[in-house]
Amino acid sequence: MVRIILTSLVLLFLQMPLSSLLADDHKTGRRPYNQHEIRKGQHDYDDHKGRQVEKDAEGNEFTGQIAAWLLVSANLTVVFSLITKGVSRFLPLKPQTKTSIKAFNQFQKKYLMRFHYVLNPIALCVAFLHFLLSSCRSSPLPEWGLVLVTMVVVLGLVLKFKASPKWMRRGVYRFHTSSAACSAVILVLVVGHLMVD
Repeated sequence: MVRIILTSLVLLFLQMPLSSLLADDHKTGRRPYNQHEIRKGQHDYDDHKGRQVEKDAEGNEFTGQIAAWLLVSANLTVVFSLITKGVSRFLPLKPQTKTSIKAFNQFQKKYLMRFHYVLNPIALCVAFLHFLLSSCRSSPLPEWGLVLVTMVVVLGLVLKFKASPKWMRRGVYRFHTSSAACSAVILVLVVGHLMVD
């Protein structure tokens, strides 16, 4: 399961520069205009050619890129933790090396988890702004990705502030930290945005 998460995270890292390159295609006219639709009131018309031009496309791409980088930054501690646990579990290492790796994991969690708690809600707000600025009829996956991210972030806040009854905390923790939820979020976001672009 660790391999699935790491593969998903690698796909997320690779998706950002790729989507940035693909997003520039609409500026050069190489892609059809009907693939990406800006919400009502944000269309501009080219008087000479009589076709719609995306007026705020750069702003929409910018908010999407910011949300993606914030999500990556916020979850670096999770990536480090998964890598260190995977290395300790699957590689034949000396006990001293495993102890050092475990100490590094505890150290990075101590100093990076605060960014996890702050940057994920900020990334969610930027992602909502990105959603409000743009939409795409070719795939509903980005919207589903936003729903999944919202669910995971809200559950993380519930855990952080102990806002759920004690009997629910174990289930909430399991879902929030489950590899299946993490992989589903990353894959839906990556595949959905690649389909849109």
